[in-house]
Amino acid sequence: MLYALQPKLKYFAFLGLVPWSDSCQFLQMAYSIVLILFHVGIFGYGIYIEERETLFLSVLVNVTVFVAKIACAIIVLVQMIVHHNDYYRFCFEMTSIELRLQNELKISGKRFRFSSFNKIVGLALVSTLSFVPSICVSLLLNLEYFWSSLTSMIITRGQFVLLMLYVDLMSEIVCIVENRLQTILNCHMISGNCILDGNCKVLCSLEYLLSLKQSYMELHSLFIYFSHLFGWSILSIYVVMFLDSTVDIYWTQQVLAGLYDNTFLYSTCTGFFPAIVFILTFCRCGEQCRKQNLLIGCHVRGLTCNIQTLGEPAYIDVLSEFVMQVEHNALEINVEGFMIIDNSLLMSILAAMVTYLIVLMQFSSL
Repeated sequence: MLYALQPKLKYFAFLGLVPWSDSCQFLQMAYSIVLILFHVGIFGYGIYIEERETLFLSVLVNVTVFVAKIACAIIVLVQMIVHHNDYYRFCFEMTSIELRLQNELKISGKRFRFSSFNKIVGLALVSTLSFVPSICVSLLLNLEYFWSSLTSMIITRGQFVLLMLYVDLMSEIVCIVENRLQTILNCHMISGNCILDGNCKVLCSLEYLLSLKQSYMELHSLFIYFSHLFGWSILSIYVVMFLDSTVDIYWTQQVLAGLYDNTFLYSTCTGFFPAIVFILTFCRCGEQCRKQNLLIGCHVRGLTCNIQTLGEPAYIDVLSEFVMQVEHNALEINVEGFMIIDNSLLMSILAAMVTYLIVLMQFSSL
């Protein structure tokens, strides 16, 4: 599926987020280095401007967010330079799992779900259209920091849309494996005397269980590889979104307090809501993968509760290994050991946001 989407994803190469092709590796690296140098130059120019300004809390907050956005864009570009070839390996591993599901497990390949397609397109539109009010406010009030960080924001949001696409594709495969295990459990519970999805005797065979167990192991490796490939990008994007949403609420409070012009509200609102939507969407996708993994564990353990219907001892041994595999190799998005993407992360972010807002408001009143 991911290979089939490459013709549509190739346009992200202009942002340095995906490779152009295998044969253009050095050209892609040179292009990404130019983008990095461009952001480093913007960073230096922004620091030069700041040296002539009076240091107070609002300017300090502005500089912090400005530096974080540029650092995030650089991390994303460096990640693609370092993992240029690994990206194709990630695509290959996802394709190999899909082929195993189709050939060995006889599960017909599914197209990208319409709901997932709508979600990705919606996120892309939100990412793009939310720039319009901020650009208008920046033109009106001459906000230098916004223009300096505009390209880094475009790269960051483009990378987020791609990450959501990858996670949705992996989540679909997890859902397929979970549904097939549920079908096998149903067959075993009625002693394999029905036809629910193809030949029930085939579904209850040792060979089929081995193929399904191998598919799960490959899927776990795919999740590990995804975390290795995009871990630092996800971490930096989450930091930027957290800072963006927190600071936008702070600016809104300052505007409502009468310290700044009400025109700033258009910019702060269109910065806050996309950041919250992105954080919520990614956490929900990670939570969905975690729940599907829990269901897989329930189905596998459910098979062990009907040992009398399992037949040969070899089947029981493989099933015991499968149970241990599911318990110790969870399908989760682990971001370089810093955090796991799920609903608990969302609550932690909201709690931290409230804490830092209280600190900012206390200092602003001094």
